[in-house]
Amino acid sequence: MIHLEIGKISNEVLDEILFSKIKYKHKDVLVGSGLAEDCSLIQCRDEIVVLSTDPITATANNIGKLSVLVSGNDVATKGVRPLGIMITLLAPPSVTLEELKVVINDVIDECNRMKIELIGGHTEVTDAVNRIVISATSIGKAQKERVVYGSSVEEGDCLVMTKTAATEGTVILYDDFQEKLKNLLTEEDRNQIETMRNGLSVLEEGSVAGEVGVSYMHDVTEGGILGAVWEVAEKFKTGVRIYEKNIPILQVTQRITDYFHIDPLQLISSGVLLIVVKEKKKDVLFRRFNEIGVKSQEIGHITKKEKILVSNGRECAIRSPKSDELYRVYKEEL
Repeated sequence: MIHLEIGKISNEVLDEILFSKIKYKHKDVLVGSGLAEDCSLIQCRDEIVVLSTDPITATANNIGKLSVLVSGNDVATKGVRPLGIMITLLAPPSVTLEELKVVINDVIDECNRMKIELIGGHTEVTDAVNRIVISATSIGKAQKERVVYGSSVEEGDCLVMTKTAATEGTVILYDDFQEKLKNLLTEEDRNQIETMRNGLSVLEEGSVAGEVGVSYMHDVTEGGILGAVWEVAEKFKTGVRIYEKNIPILQVTQRITDYFHIDPLQLISSGVLLIVVKEKKKDVLFRRFNEIGVKSQEIGHITKKEKILVSNGRECAIRSPKSDELYRVYKEEL
């Protein structure tokens, strides 16, 4: 009997048990299930409907807010803003009404802040879970020409990332282990964390990148920046070459990941967009990001075959992502 690691099921297993078994294809589904596909795209007359679903399982803190952010971020990878969201909330028998109110209020507050309507869902108390589990499905729509399909990725294209590595992971580890970290972090570190917390959405930069006409976008979640880079290369059957020195990592992220002995490049990074863009459009993309106050950095480029990370002058193969570094911390610390 094969036991699986905690976290996202590996791409190899998913291909074996899921992707390879999907036979029926509906004519209106333009993009369905697949590796590195953050969303599904459905043709609806002269518009494209964009759908994505995501659970929040890595932490018990701020799950209402995170559910709206993470699911909405996936829709944003297509250059589209979500218009509605549906929430499924499963709570254990031990839950109190006050605890339920906190999570639901967080969902509603974040929806109001991001101008996304809560259009439906399901709430239930069940002994199938031992803490609150929330899953969100976001929906958006746009004219066909505004949607980023990811059909023109090729050798020589630039790889750009926004913000800094391990954005979400840094916030989660701080929230979950404040007592352990209180003597490690400075006031400046804590201020950086709050800045990162306020930067977990990619809706604005996703819309801007879509307007520029980038080739592809991927939301950097479990597996971190290395996992996302591997998935992009695997999806398009290309190689990739990235440079560790070009990947921005904040001091507070480095402090926290060093403390837990984990790799920030393999830590969950919602709030970061990985973008494939043509060389001729790169400068326009950087200029537009600067105009909206979003930091971005070219970290490498698409190649023909090998997936390579250049670190301290050495070439290292980028492997298929395993369980996120966050789960390793939980396993050792909790």
